[in-house]
Amino acid sequence: MTTRKRYSNDVECELAKRGIWLVKVPRYLSELWDANEGGVVGKLQIGAQVEFHSAKGLNPPKPKDDGEGTSSTTAPMPSEASEIPTQYSFILNDVRGQTMSLLSEDKTGLGSEAAVKTGKLAIEGRIIKKAECRPPATSKYMKMKLAHIVKNTQPKKTVKMIDKAAVKFKPVSVHAEDMIRSKAKKDGAKTYRADRDVLRQSLFKAFEKHSYYRLQDLQQLLQQPVSYVKEVLQEIAVYNTAPPHKSLWCLKPEYCNYKVNASSEQ
Repeated sequence: MTTRKRYSNDVECELAKRGIWLVKVPRYLSELWDANEGGVVGKLQIGAQVEFHSAKGLNPPKPKDDGEGTSSTTAPMPSEASEIPTQYSFILNDVRGQTMSLLSEDKTGLGSEAAVKTGKLAIEGRIIKKAECRPPATSKYMKMKLAHIVKNTQPKKTVKMIDKAAVKFKPVSVHAEDMIRSKAKKDGAKTYRADRDVLRQSLFKAFEKHSYYRLQDLQQLLQQPVSYVKEVLQEIAVYNTAPPHKSLWCLKPEYCNYKVNASSEQ
């Protein structure tokens, strides 16, 4: 679990007593507002009835891919943007038995550390009203919703008949890696077998440099067949089956201290 560093332990509470409305709007309308972020999206008229009038000339939202969280079918196309209603009514309800506030986070001063640090926190106000933004039940709106429903019911993938199969790659019976591997095996099989004593002395010299070897490393070092190297190793070395030197070969104890025995004889 990743820990996020705090920008500050303080929370701004200057606007904590300010009243805020929590408004539920249609999805297509929220996407339209997001596409026009920073500009005027409409005007709210508060009177005997609360109404919202959408501004004219708003930019339609861009279609999003399925992987980005919102499908392109929910966002209205440019041709459908003109069919979006411009007048909405607000249904207000009081907030009872609940205490809700709006908490904001500002990460403008964090820069590249915005993903790992928490920004400046502030309470923007408390929610005093719940509202529902309802579009008018006109025939124009019903046609727009029907077009959205029909578009959502269309399958994303369809079966298409083709006259000729499109082969992007041709199957290969023998791959390049297999050819290199088989060539290495053939070369190893054709390797000339050295004398047994010569191979044993070469193994001793190799173990003077390093105490542990893999069988493949010794075969590449001595350029001898794997089976032949393993046969000689079984006479002078031990194969480790337990950590920390698992799957490695090392000399038998009687061959490891041959220098000590030679000095004692002198």
